[in-house]
Amino acid sequence: MPERNGDILEINYIRFMRYILISVFLVFARRFNSFVDEMKWIKELLMSEVAMNLRAKCVTLLLALMCMTTVFAQSGDIRVTVNPEGAQIDRIFIIPGESEGCSGGQLTSESVVTLAEMQLGQVYTILERQYLDRVLEEQRLGMSGLVFQNSAVDAGRLQGSQGVVFCSVGCIQSREVVNLKLVDCQEGVQQWNASGVNADIFKLLSTILDELNNAPARLELKAQEEERERQIREDAKALVAQEAESAQDADDKAFDCYDLSHAGHTYELVRIGDDCWFAENLRSDQYANGALIVRVTGVKEWKSWSKSNDSFTGAHCLHEQPGKSDRYGYLYNLHAVHSPYGLCPTGWEVPSADDWGALNWHLGGERVAGGKLKAASMNGNNSSGFTALPAGIKSSSGKMEELDFAGHWWASDAVVKKKGNAIRMSKDELKSKPLSIDSKAGLSIRCKRLPSK
Repeated sequence: MPERNGDILEINYIRFMRYILISVFLVFARRFNSFVDEMKWIKELLMSEVAMNLRAKCVTLLLALMCMTTVFAQSGDIRVTVNPEGAQIDRIFIIPGESEGCSGGQLTSESVVTLAEMQLGQVYTILERQYLDRVLEEQRLGMSGLVFQNSAVDAGRLQGSQGVVFCSVGCIQSREVVNLKLVDCQEGVQQWNASGVNADIFKLLSTILDELNNAPARLELKAQEEERERQIREDAKALVAQEAESAQDADDKAFDCYDLSHAGHTYELVRIGDDCWFAENLRSDQYANGALIVRVTGVKEWKSWSKSNDSFTGAHCLHEQPGKSDRYGYLYNLHAVHSPYGLCPTGWEVPSADDWGALNWHLGGERVAGGKLKAASMNGNNSSGFTALPAGIKSSSGKMEELDFAGHWWASDAVVKKKGNAIRMSKDELKSKPLSIDSKAGLSIRCKRLPSK
């Protein structure tokens, strides 16, 4: 039966497109009823069971096209996140989810589905939804929340689909929100997610296509970058180890600078001069004594915390983009640095401005040290093994600034006029430059071993 229905739909596709154009013309001419009476084959086709699904899609498409001018006039925020390492997906269903748009809104989840089928059909094979709808109806599955999503994914897999795209329209504070997400039918994980707030629906769909087409290139570039950094890091470690071994004496043997485990993470270490440093940014949510560091999430929350927190309580945050904190570490305000509980592990400390100055001096001075400290992704050669990364800065207003462009690290010096000393390194400079930053901003932390007594 499904094959027969599919054949009939394919045979009558051109007729239906002709019907759409004629219908629009007759609506404006106010002669629709008389014309239907004259065109007997159209009336018979419209009354057939096979045509019901396609007729509904045509009506939905017409409604979507009627509101096109309104949608194009809108401007808003569009965000698309793609998992470049996700499984290869070809065959998909596109189904409507929640449809609770704002009062006066033109879009519905059904109209979004219709437009999505037209656009996403460029990269996916779109399966007929009537088969999926029939399975869902037969199983009498719920139509809300996670239960519906899981049920639809399971049903999609049974119907030979590799993924299901869920389309929904909502309203948040009088702003229309459109969301589309693709869920893998085999793994049940999200492959990509797209949302638009008061956004052009056509621009949203176009952005999805651009991100999907660019995902393989970004994945390859990321892999190449990680491999380069790994090789540079390995070469630097081998050189440092070789030099340390050749110059090692009794004191050197007691000076362990290889790996350190703290709060569930093992840190790579690097010896530069007579000091042992973390070769990674700190990513701990607890102080040296085990007490938890307050975590503040979101732009508004960090801003509110910065304004109301007059007790100089330490806090930290994670990067808002997925995976960034695993690579770049956490960000801390200066009050966490000055906590009596100790931010770095026992036996380690947050370096002072003088410690950073000594590090720069050992590597040839402030003007060139940055090139030796920075990773390859920051246009450095990382000859020191320090592996400085562009983790950005969380301003006191809560905004993330200079992410993937520059790194900022606190020094342990005391606050002067609500500001503390810090070090900045960027992609376009060879410098390791000191500067003064608001103590309530979030910066990266590098720990240095306390001098032996």
